[in-house]
Formats: sequence, structure tokens, C-alpha cells
Amino acid sequence: MSTPKDLPASLSHAFEKAIYRVHSPQGDIDVRIGQLNHPLNQLLEQENSQGAAILTACNPGAQICSRAFNDAVQESLLRDLQKLNLRWWPAVNLDPVGKWPDEPSLLVLDISLQQARWQARLFKQLAFIYIPANGKPQLHQVQQRLPESNQADLNSSVPF
Repeated sequence: MSTPKDLPASLSHAFEKAIYRVHSPQGDIDVRIGQLNHPLNQLLEQENSQGAAILTACNPGAQICSRAFNDAVQESLLRDLQKLNLRWWPAVNLDPVGKWPDEPSLLVLDISLQQARWQARLFKQLAFIYIPANGKPQLHQVQQRLPESNQADLNSSVPF
């Protein structure tokens, strides 16, 4: 039985040190993993949001892609969020040391952790940020493949 592997330390460190800049109606808010953000939490409370996620469809699998590709997949993410009747604010993921290009993202309001994980997995992201109501932003890794034991269980339950 295999278990999901953690992100490489350098990639995990990059996610944790990134600045997630949300362009809210009240102005820009810089979000950092593990740091309580009172202005953001106040805005989420005003919006009656039970939780929020910072999601992107850009650069799947942490592989830098062309702007045209990233624009197309980001547009697909927006369409998915519209179908789910979810609200969002534009955002951008920033590398404070400048090794990684700025990455368009969205702060999605009132999304559950499970919905956020599904969207991140759908767009082949390795991680996403989740902010519980009045909580600290948390990095959540996304398992792109099911462990072998789960895949065997799924295969055995296929009716054909």
C-alpha cells in the first residue's frame, strides 16, 4: 500500500513563504499562511462567508506554463465557480524573492474545504490555501493520485 507523498521541501517552503494578495472591495490585503489576518477575517464576516479559499488554475503541477495557457485554464476555473454560484475576489500569488512569476488567483468566498480541494485537484494544483471563518490561512496539499489500495478498491467496484 502506498501513501501520498508530501510536497518536496523546497516547493512546500515556496508555498508557505508566498504572499497571497487579495484585491478586496476594501483594498489589497496580503495573506500569509499561518498568520491571522484581521482585515480579511472582518471582510469575510461582513460577507457572511463561512470559509474561503485561494485557488488558481495556473501552472498545474507547479510547472510554469505560457500566459495563453494560464489565461485559458483560469477562465475555466471562473466558469466552474460561476456554475457553483460562488463569489470571488481577484488575487495574485507573489513570490517574495522573485524566482516564480506572479500567478493570478482568486479568493473564493463561502466555499467548503471539500469544494476547494476538488477544484484544486480538478485543475491539477499541488496545494491551495483555505481560510476557515475567523481562522488562520492554511496550506492544504492536494493528492493528485489515489493511493494504490484505493485505486484497487475503485477498480473492483466498477460494474463492467
